Amino acid sequence: MSELTQKDLYMLLNLSQGPVWLARANLEGAHLVEADLKGANLEGANLRAAELIRADLSGANLVKASLGGANLLHANLNGAKLIGAQLSGANLMGATLDGAALGNAHYNPMTVWPKDFDPEEAGAYLVDVNEWS
Repeated sequence: MSELTQKDLYMLLNLSQGPVWLARANLEGAHLVEADLKGANLEGANLRAAELIRADLSGANLVKASLGGANLLHANLNGAKLIGAQLSGANLMGATLDGAALGNAHYNPMTVWPKDFDPEEAGAYLVDVNEWS
């Protein structure tokens, strides 16, 4: 897995002519505040501790992505595919998840969900604090 620099990410996101392809990319700790990742393919990507505040991830493929400790404050995840994603310790406060697919997504007690959102009803399941850390 090769790592992208912040400059690489800036160029990729600002010069692309459509959804970006970042499947299995190592984006750990990336600063992606307000990034346009609509429809992006982030399947299996490492987004641990990434800053995705107010990012647009609507319709994005985040299947089996690692989002542990990621900050998704007020992110748009409408219609995103988060099947099998790892969300332990992620901050999803204020995020929109309308139509998001969360089947088999893992979260722990440190995961912060939007007010009135039921992750288990959406298909996610709670794991032990030390699991998937």
